[in-house]
Amino acid sequence: MACYFAAVDKPVVIVNPRSGGGLSQKRWAALVGPLSDGLGPFEARFTERPGHARVIAHDEAMAGRKLVIACGGDGTISEVADGLVEAGGDAELGVIPRGTGGDFCRGLGIGKGVFAAAERVRTSAPRRLDVGRVTFCDRDGEERSRHFVNVASVGFSSVVAERANRSSKRLGGRLSFLSAVISSLATYDNAEVLVAVDGREARRTTMLLAAVGNGRFFGGGMKICPEAVLDDAHFDFVVVGDLGRAKVVAKIHRIYSGHHLTMPEVQQVRCRKLCLTPVDGKAIPIEIDGETPGRLPATFAILPGALRLRG
Repeated sequence: MACYFAAVDKPVVIVNPRSGGGLSQKRWAALVGPLSDGLGPFEARFTERPGHARVIAHDEAMAGRKLVIACGGDGTISEVADGLVEAGGDAELGVIPRGTGGDFCRGLGIGKGVFAAAERVRTSAPRRLDVGRVTFCDRDGEERSRHFVNVASVGFSSVVAERANRSSKRLGGRLSFLSAVISSLATYDNAEVLVAVDGREARRTTMLLAAVGNGRFFGGGMKICPEAVLDDAHFDFVVVGDLGRAKVVAKIHRIYSGHHLTMPEVQQVRCRKLCLTPVDGKAIPIEIDGETPGRLPATFAILPGALRLRG
C-alpha cells in the first residue's frame, strides 16, 4: 500500500506518440532528460488510439494521482482535461507542448521548450480555469458530450480542421492550416444556423463560421476570440458572417492578428450558454479543440473554475 501511494504522488506524463511528427524511441530518449530535469521523477503513459488520453487521465485521477501532464498537441491536452474534469476531485493538469498547432499553450504563453515547460509545471502554483461542456451529434448521429478547454467552432473552421488533420503538417501548424483554408474555400458554402444565447429567443443567421472561445487562438495561431479570458466564467462567442470566398482571402490576415472584430460581418457576445441548430437539417460540422468529432445541433455551457492548471 505504501508503494502505491508513493507512485501516485509522482506526476504522470501522458504522451501522444503521434503528435509533433511522431515519436520514435530515439526522440523519446531525447525527451526524457529535459523532462526529468524540469519535473523531477515522473511516470509515463503512452496513448494507443484517439480518446485514449481521456481514459488514462480519468483513471489516474480516480486512483488519486495528484498531477497529470499532457505531452502532445491541442487534442491531447483537451482529452486529458476532459478526463480530469469527468473524474472530479483535485487532480491538476500540466502541459508539455509537442503538437503542431499549440493554440492552448499559445494563449497561456507556454513556449515549445520541453525543459522550460516542465520546470514551469513543477514550480508554478495551481490556478483554476473555466472549462466548456458541449453536447453534440457524433458521426453516427448519436448524442455525445465532452469538455473542452480552448475553442470549439462550427462551419468552415471545422472543414479546415478536418482537412489539416488529414495532412502531414510537415510545414508546421500555421502553414498547414492556411493551406487547408485555401483548399477548402473552393467547395465550402456558408451555412444557416439558429443561434440561441443564454436562453434568449433563437435568431437565424448565415455564417462562414462561429467560434465558442474559452481561449483566444485556434487554427494554428488565428486569434479568433482576441478578448477571451480563461477564468472569467464566460465564453466569447464570435460569428463571422456571410463572407464570400474573395473576401475571406482578403481578410484572413485580420483573423490571424485578432483585428476582425471591427468588421461589419463579425459579431461578438459574451455568454454562459449557447444553442446552435442547423436550418433545414443541413449537416454542419463541429470542431472541438482541433478535433472534428461530429456535427450540429450542439449546446455549449461554461463550467467556471472546473479545472486546476499547474503552469
